[in-house]
Amino acid sequence: MATGAVIFDLFKTLGEFERTITDEDVSSLLRGRGYEVYPQAWRHAFSFVVFVDYPKHGFDSHEALFKQVFRRLEVDADDDTVNDLADMFRSSPFRLYPESHEAVRRARDIGLKTAIATSTPKPFFRTGVEPIADYIDFICTGYEAGYEKSNPHIYKVILNKLQVEPEETVVIGDDPVLDISNAKQHGMRAIHIPREGAPSELADDVAKNVLEAIKIVEERVQ
Repeated sequence: MATGAVIFDLFKTLGEFERTITDEDVSSLLRGRGYEVYPQAWRHAFSFVVFVDYPKHGFDSHEALFKQVFRRLEVDADDDTVNDLADMFRSSPFRLYPESHEAVRRARDIGLKTAIATSTPKPFFRTGVEPIADYIDFICTGYEAGYEKSNPHIYKVILNKLQVEPEETVVIGDDPVLDISNAKQHGMRAIHIPREGAPSELADDVAKNVLEAIKIVEERVQ
């Protein structure tokens, strides 16, 4: 069956954040404001909100998401602290890799439907993907899917939205489980971009970056 769609992973496939905001960075800010929040507590509360609460509620800003983290921590943080924390994360914006714009444009040029699949909440990357927004048919986060990305249901949501069959679809990503194994379980082809570790044995192809991956797809389409 001919290729009709491509699903891109976001983080470390299309781009990454300018720098890492560590749990220690956050804890230092909060403790400086008098809130006894230490790195492990922040890490687990933040992860719970991203992977459990966000798919249910879809917080539309950094501030709304962080207020939910504080609820989980049972900490009554003042608005200035919430705003300063949001500014800290906004100071490390999501940046597309130099090759990503051409890769996504080429996917559309050869007639493919396109989507992004990610667990990252939209406030963290919305501005960063604006340069390629016109070439993406559907951005599916945990909120659109109702599940975080380790639940392969997210791919069913995307396939239904794009109105394509699994056999027509290629997934491109860096994670051997979330992107490659889950895609293969659904009957989709998968191209692995191994940023870390060895290439997945389940992948149909391996590429060094997303543009090289799209060139592989182009060869299959022609």
